[in-house]
Amino acid sequence: MKSMLLRSITISLFCVVFVSGCRSTGSQFLGKWVNKANPTDSFQVVRNGNEFLIISPSGKTGATYKDGALEVKGLLMSADLTYVKQTDTLLAPGFFGNVEYKRLK
Repeated sequence: MKSMLLRSITISLFCVVFVSGCRSTGSQFLGKWVNKANPTDSFQVVRNGNEFLIISPSGKTGATYKDGALEVKGLLMSADLTYVKQTDTLLAPGFFGNVEYKRLK
């Protein structure tokens, strides 16, 4: 009985470690996001194979996960979207500093 309990605990711990290690990189960016200061400004981040796709009312843009941020490449320049775990928000560059987006539930 004791060895059965020990075996069950060992298997359970292995499963927890395995499942947490299989989390896809960049999955924290997935979902629909809305600008905290301007609710009409929103976009959605979805997976597109190994990359990401940002869908907004103005169109679709590709992005890649790099160094803990989503790198969005435009025609003239690129920008990084940064995830803030403590507040579950995204920071994006704007004209006058960073723009903060919150996740829609």
